[in-house]
Amino acid sequence: MDIEDTRGEQLELFPQEQQDYTEYEHIMEAVLFALARAVEVSELAKACGCDVRTAREVVQGLAKRYDESDGALMIREVEGKYQMCTSPKYFDYLVRVVSSPKKPELSEVLLETLAIIANKNPATRVEIEKIRGVKSDFAVNKLIEYGLIEEAGRLNAPGKPILFKPTDEFYRRFGVENTASLPQVGPEMESRIEDEVQVEVRDRMGEEDGKDDKDQVSF
Repeated sequence: MDIEDTRGEQLELFPQEQQDYTEYEHIMEAVLFALARAVEVSELAKACGCDVRTAREVVQGLAKRYDESDGALMIREVEGKYQMCTSPKYFDYLVRVVSSPKKPELSEVLLETLAIIANKNPATRVEIEKIRGVKSDFAVNKLIEYGLIEEAGRLNAPGKPILFKPTDEFYRRFGVENTASLPQVGPEMESRIEDEVQVEVRDRMGEEDGKDDKDQVSF
């Protein structure tokens, strides 16, 4: 783009900046595609050799361009990070070419446990079990195996209990940007969960106390 100064000379307006931004977009596309995970803005800045502010501005513009193109790929912000992924509207077509679904299957027990962890964020096993009313070792371990939760350090309390929080995979799979986007677990929801657990325990009388229901349902 050219402008004319007061002396009638043609001056080029920020040619190098525009060129750098285009190259930055290409670099970011390569990084996001190759890593196939949520990438920190600082990592994108390092790859491009620019400052974090510039990297954030460029990746936000790139994500907007992907949205406007309404194509098969999208760049989603996940807890301040960015990840390239397939648009949800093409999931059914992907299923046709895979031998088996890649998404884990979650029982109601796992979904309840995941909801508690996502809303408490972070949460200890004791907090989870206090709400559910039964032991949740199986549920927590299974969610870790599925990559939906991870350890988030230890609580500064007697016994140093482990804290658990949702992973980037959780936010990507459920299509939310952060925990603020989730409905909160209020008294009514906690009461409903407790009622459901009581029914669950009564239905399984005679089985080992605290053993989680492993019946699977797809989500």
